Amino acid sequence: MKKATLILSLFVLLAISGPVFACGNDDASVIKASDVKTDDASFEGTLVCLGCDLKKTEGANSDCKISGHTFAIKTTDGSYISLMENKYSTDLLKVESNHNKAVKVQGVYFAKANMLDVKSFTIDGQEKSWCGQCSKMDGCMSSK
Repeated sequence: MKKATLILSLFVLLAISGPVFACGNDDASVIKASDVKTDDASFEGTLVCLGCDLKKTEGANSDCKISGHTFAIKTTDGSYISLMENKYSTDLLKVESNHNKAVKVQGVYFAKANMLDVKSFTIDGQEKSWCGQCSKMDGCMSSK
């Protein structure tokens, strides 16, 4: 009986005390929603291929001729914001003349992945945003 009571007491103690494997800083394990996803983020910088730029500036072993280009916004402080490739970013990323140009991009930012899901962008003074009626990125919604 004493053994069963002891085991039950230990079980209850462990259940109410939380995980015993947690490290010193309790705040580090608490993730706020705003730290994970920002619905209306905006970044300005230069549209670059991440691999090519890191090869040029840092000597990375990138070979985009084999694996393809991975695009990002290089901000003025030298950090990179990766861009999610989908139908919303295609007009920005796949137009060769956009590469290495100044750009402002708005969208949903996923901080844990350092990834921006593009909603709209401005390049060469032209703003483009997704139009559900046209099913493409164009400026028709920007002028309204």
